[in-house]
Amino acid sequence: MKKFLAVIVVLLIAAGAFVQFAVPKALTNYLKDKVTTATNASEVTLSLDALPSAKMALGYFDKIQCTAADATIGELNLKKAQLDGASIHIDIKELLMPTDGISREEHTNRILLAANKLELSGVITEESLRDFLAQKIDQLKGTHVTMTPEGITASGKVKILGRDADVEIGGQIVAREGDLYFKMNHINVENAVLRRVNLDKFLGDFNITENVKMPFGMQFRTVEMRQGEAFVTATRN
Repeated sequence: MKKFLAVIVVLLIAAGAFVQFAVPKALTNYLKDKVTTATNASEVTLSLDALPSAKMALGYFDKIQCTAADATIGELNLKKAQLDGASIHIDIKELLMPTDGISREEHTNRILLAANKLELSGVITEESLRDFLAQKIDQLKGTHVTMTPEGITASGKVKILGRDADVEIGGQIVAREGDLYFKMNHINVENAVLRRVNLDKFLGDFNITENVKMPFGMQFRTVEMRQGEAFVTATRN
């Protein structure tokens, strides 16, 4: 009987050690692979904290921090994206064995059961905004974008009456109703035929995140314009 009890104790200790050390490592590697696949990031770092760490096996985390370099979310490229969470509870079963017949967006929403804090921040560079505008405005060629704390200037060339015309678009990135917009505040066109023409009456906003499916029901809230970049943050509803 004593030998049997000793074996049980050894097995319990081994199981405890597995949950305490192996599960966190396995979850970290699994989630890093998922983030890398979802964002095409060049590098992903992930930190999971819980005390005791064994409660991670039940989906409870005290802190989560994930950083993805050169991440792509929908049509939006972020030089650096970082997710910070606190007091998180996730559905481990849904994470490891997704429900059949549901969208990826619904799957991610089902994974998160509760969160005291969940914030996504990222950096939009001049290059990523230039590439976005080049996709949205087919006629605009040789686009150059400059970002400053005061706003954004995008310039390039378009064909008008068979001749090149210089175009300058001024604006800024703003957060509105959970999305990010490039809000234009002036458009000027200049060439040999038209000379300089102000086209402000044709101003409009481009939804930068129109095709971005944010995880966990997150929405963009703030934008801080900086020199050469825009710093954006998103939180849950």
